[in-house]
Amino acid sequence: MRAGLYLAARFFLRYQALSLGFSLLAPFLSAVLYAAGWAATGGRADFEKFLYQAVGMVLLVLAQMATSSILWTLYEFMRGGQLEYLMASPARPLGVLAAFFLVELVSSGLSFALSTAALVAVAKGPAYGVGVLLAVAAAAATSLPLVGLALALSYVLPRVRNPSPISMLLNVGVVFFGGVLYPVSVLPEALRLASSLLPFAAWAEFARSIALGLEAPVRHLGPLLGYMAYAAVGVAIWGLLARSLRISGRYHVW
Repeated sequence: MRAGLYLAARFFLRYQALSLGFSLLAPFLSAVLYAAGWAATGGRADFEKFLYQAVGMVLLVLAQMATSSILWTLYEFMRGGQLEYLMASPARPLGVLAAFFLVELVSSGLSFALSTAALVAVAKGPAYGVGVLLAVAAAAATSLPLVGLALALSYVLPRVRNPSPISMLLNVGVVFFGGVLYPVSVLPEALRLASSLLPFAAWAEFARSIALGLEAPVRHLGPLLGYMAYAAVGVAIWGLLARSLRISGRYHVW
């Protein structure tokens, strides 16, 4: 893990300035969505919905770090030959992946959280700004189901040889079924059922309750604990993938 943290820090610090610039995109895009709604409704847009989407943009970024970024990191390890080295070294691949995820959370996720926290603090008060930061911490701490889903899907990575289709599928799941930009309750019943099978909505709702409600409802903890099964399944499937790679010796993708 220590070696992974060092490698991840060297990698992400090169892009820290770019990350700080992109961190302003979360409140900016939320403002664009609010302005569009304000114009479409003749000035009757709900400001609470703007804050809902502002926090949702940060959660979307965190979800992408826990899913798509992990897939892309694993793909780069396979393409560059590092995975074969990691499989044979004391620094296990899962530990290095976890290190990259943690460093990206601190280097990039924190900057997104700070920009949105400042916006919410101005709009609703300092306590809610602190609430946003606590919500991001809670989202990071409860993101294991999302990571598990990414690990489970990594099983097909040596076959498709490109994470883009899988990454796109995950992003669609987060945006359309995750409740990050709009409540799941607005979806048709069939899509709400599909959403309940994925961990995104419960995860996002728990974090948003902390950010905008300054509470951590106990009723959300049960579903979140249930979705932890994704983490267990993901680790198990990763174990199957690692075993198959050792047997075949095909660690690389091109």
